[in-house]
Amino acid sequence: MDWKRLNPRVIREFRANAGKVAGFESLPLLILQTLGARSGRRFDVPLIPVIERDGMYLFGTNAGSTKTPAWVFNVRAHPEIVVEGEEGHFKAVIQELPPSQARARLENKADESAQLKSYLSAAHPRVVPVFKVEPVE
Repeated sequence: MDWKRLNPRVIREFRANAGKVAGFESLPLLILQTLGARSGRRFDVPLIPVIERDGMYLFGTNAGSTKTPAWVFNVRAHPEIVVEGEEGHFKAVIQELPPSQARARLENKADESAQLKSYLSAAHPRVVPVFKVEPVE
């Protein structure tokens, strides 16, 4: 997937249409604002969050790539983030789940989503990280 070409288009459309993007109508979508792990520059990344009763999660699937997405390295270095959603922005802290919790959450969601199951299979043997987003005031 050519994220460098796709992501700017998705971000423009998201911002121009109050969070609505063609092809993502049935999915939640957000823009994750992070600081670069090395550069400290701001990066905006469109992601599909997993919304559960106990909060919001981000899965580092990278659409099934065997490479870890760049945003993962950024949030590990700078866990203070901004989440841009349909209804505005909020500040948050992102926390990586321990491997056993991440694996359990991924397996549970993969039972509900053929696409996630496909991504996990394609990414294997890479361990897909899972992050919980905790809003801050």
